[in-house]
Amino acid sequence: MTQVSLFKRLLQMVRNLRAESDRMHALACICRTALCVDLFAKESVRRGQKPVPGTDVISLFEDVRVKEDLNSVTSKNLFREELVASLVESCFQLSLPLPELKNSGTESRVIGALAYGTGYGALNWTEPALDVVEVCRPCVLWDCDGRTYAIDCYLKLLVRLCHIYDTRGGVKTIKAGASQDQILNETRLRNLQLQLIRDLREVVILLLFLNVKF
Repeated sequence: MTQVSLFKRLLQMVRNLRAESDRMHALACICRTALCVDLFAKESVRRGQKPVPGTDVISLFEDVRVKEDLNSVTSKNLFREELVASLVESCFQLSLPLPELKNSGTESRVIGALAYGTGYGALNWTEPALDVVEVCRPCVLWDCDGRTYAIDCYLKLLVRLCHIYDTRGGVKTIKAGASQDQILNETRLRNLQLQLIRDLREVVILLLFLNVKF
């Protein structure tokens, strides 16, 4: 079973849970696992191994039903909001300092392995985070009947990335000491910032139209 089909099956299982708290907890576990797989896969490529398809975190959105919900402005499916909120919040948590491990034995080794996979690089967490904010961008335009937790988590992660990559003076250059990866990531973030401005303008225009109409 590939990672993609595994995530697809897990998401379907979570979708069937009736309690929102149960769904959110299960989604948080799936999202953290997906991020770990993504980080390990990217690190393997850096060590010279061949890329393995289906290991990136956006594989969570490979299912046609999930992808359609993600890109629909008017869908009332609560599950998509829970998935986006859980995923972007999981990305945000990667940027925070890791807690000190006080346990011993097997549990400590397991926690340490996860911490190593998701943390030793704080410098690496930004790559899957950029993937996530790119694929989850449609949430800015969603009509969620007053619920804002998905877009709140999304904007918090985007702001965190803006703190990591300071693009106020524009994208840095090789002459300024920037690496090719840094230039690529800053360019992606800059494009996301410009797109967010366009999206928010569209939302404001829509709200003005609705106020006039009703």
